[in-house]
Amino acid sequence: MKTDISVKVLTTEDAWSSSEVQKAQLEDPAIRPILEKKLNSEDRPSWQEIAPESPATKRYWALWDSLHIKDGVLYRKWESDDGSSCRWQLILPKSRIQEVLRETHDSASGGHFGVMKTLSKTRERFYWDRLRADVEKWCRECHACGARKGPKTRTKGRLQRYNVAAPFERMTLDILGPLPVTTKGSR
Repeated sequence: MKTDISVKVLTTEDAWSSSEVQKAQLEDPAIRPILEKKLNSEDRPSWQEIAPESPATKRYWALWDSLHIKDGVLYRKWESDDGSSCRWQLILPKSRIQEVLRETHDSASGGHFGVMKTLSKTRERFYWDRLRADVEKWCRECHACGARKGPKTRTKGRLQRYNVAAPFERMTLDILGPLPVTTKGSR
């Protein structure tokens, strides 16, 4: 008995070479100061050296002890709280963020999952400043996800009686208009 087996392979865009990633990191104004200082010395630079830099660079500086260089590329070493697992996350330059989010959320392997699954999938391999905010924004603005989800229903407050003691103590008035003229001439 002969059986035909078909296998579908998901291929992504070309993998990035170390030199491409290093070049992109050096072109990123938030990563460049940290990468250059890491290449020159393992010692954390003083706050006075970092103070004039951007807030993103300062946040990378705060991660100094978990940042490491492999093949000239900056990575973050992430360890679980109990120390049972360790992961190397590429410090992703701003120029590559959309490409990664397309791959982890929009592609066939991404599956248009929600924020938490996309965030988890992205964090497996990458790290960048404001990662969570970028993933939340990407998922919120995804047209495919928005088309599949129903409208968000807001719970309405419970109706309550308003007791009045005399006529016309409380009045309400609905104002609407001007309205366009209909085909029959009504307003």
